[in-house]
Amino acid sequence: MKIAIAAIILIAFICVHFIKMMRLYLIVMDRKVSFDRFIPAYLRATLVNLLIPYKLGEVYRVLVFSRVSGGFRTGFFSVLTDRFFDTLALCLILLPYQLLYLGQVAVPTMLLAAFVAVIIITYMVFPASYTFLNRYIITSRDSKRSMMALSALEHANGWYTYVRDLVKGRYGILFLFSLAAWILEMAVLAGYTRLLGSAFSVADFGAYIESIVSGRNYSMKVWYTYSSAAVIAVLTLIFTVRYLVIAHKNRSVKEIAK
Repeated sequence: MKIAIAAIILIAFICVHFIKMMRLYLIVMDRKVSFDRFIPAYLRATLVNLLIPYKLGEVYRVLVFSRVSGGFRTGFFSVLTDRFFDTLALCLILLPYQLLYLGQVAVPTMLLAAFVAVIIITYMVFPASYTFLNRYIITSRDSKRSMMALSALEHANGWYTYVRDLVKGRYGILFLFSLAAWILEMAVLAGYTRLLGSAFSVADFGAYIESIVSGRNYSMKVWYTYSSAAVIAVLTLIFTVRYLVIAHKNRSVKEIAK
């Protein structure tokens, strides 16, 4: 019986990461990223993120997807956009529960909500602010400082336009993917915890998230992280070997064609 439950949990866990992987691929797909190359890159970055605390593995994710997508800008903003939708869905799960049932919002949840709020406000106010500041700088006295400010503003507008194009027409599906991934991960955590003989509730899920953000030790987090890392490591090996075999075959075909 436990073997069957463990198998179901494993399948659900793989589904969670498949959804997360597809969410990120939707963001970078316009950059013509090879899906065969993207899979091991996602798994490798996820493995490092699991093993390095305080989400410092996100720096590695940026470097990995900068290389895969062909530029630092794509890597940085694709990871930032992915984190935004992931955090937005998480906050919409945690905030109502903590407010209605606990009567207070935990500090890590407030930090996550603040991150979401800053991104949303910045994204909403930038177009009007850009138009106003651009007009103001152009009509002001011509000086070296004004030219530097105008150049910085143009760079910021380029970043804004780039992010807008990354998510254009995909807001809804990115959010739904994020919400589905978190709900399914809650189910995975519940099954995993009960498999170990412990009870599980939304409060436990909140404690798990808080331990990730704060770096605080939490027994379920430790065991779940080790188990997750083991599964992701195996998948990384499998899909990396698969990609190398495919790449080798493609090179051989090209050499024969010459």
